Amino acid sequence: MIECHSLCIKVSDTGICIYCYSKNIIKNGTTKTRKQQYFCKNCYKRFIDFYTYKAYEKNINSQIIQLTKEGLGIRSTARVLNISTTTLLKRIIYIAGLITQPKISLYQSYELDEMRFYMTNKSNQMWLTYAINKDTKKIVSFQIGKRTNKTLNTIIKTLLHSKAEKIFTDKLRNYQYLIPKEIHSTKRFETNSIERKNLTIRTHLKRFNRRTICFTKNNTVLYSILKIYFWG
Repeated sequence: MIECHSLCIKVSDTGICIYCYSKNIIKNGTTKTRKQQYFCKNCYKRFIDFYTYKAYEKNINSQIIQLTKEGLGIRSTARVLNISTTTLLKRIIYIAGLITQPKISLYQSYELDEMRFYMTNKSNQMWLTYAINKDTKKIVSFQIGKRTNKTLNTIIKTLLHSKAEKIFTDKLRNYQYLIPKEIHSTKRFETNSIERKNLTIRTHLKRFNRRTICFTKNNTVLYSILKIYFWG
């Protein structure tokens, strides 16, 4: 099978559909920029002879995921991929929409913690609350919001529904009212894993640094970036 998604290869050279690789294609007019359009009689899709805009490359989404997990910011990623920031933001939201939260196993132990960041400016503090499996160290759930019982309880309810055996937290008073005493623990050193995870997140995602000039401007974009970073 011939791969024809490279910008160096033209449909007029290969004579095959870029989607289903069928040779049953016909010319179908031209674009405003005088590029030849084609129509595939096999998959009924329309396409042009070649694309000059990088965002049309088929592997662009996987590159966005990779660069996001490596900690590149929006503008940095856009420069590396040679696409506009507007297109990149739309792609990030689209990619995140395809990612589903992993299933949580029953009867596991978890560590729970919060991280502060700023939305728009330093006068608007927000918090990332998330939980990791104590054995696998994988993030099982997260929530963005103010440091309130409502935000914390979103994560705690998820853990309780999975019949958590033990939930380890710091000594934040809110947890005492939200987590049943028989499964709640605030022992020293029991949250070392999630504290180490906090450091990794701060290193990769600059908006979570303690001292930073990087701010989050949009809650939807941040949620999408975290989904890709955690589960992509």
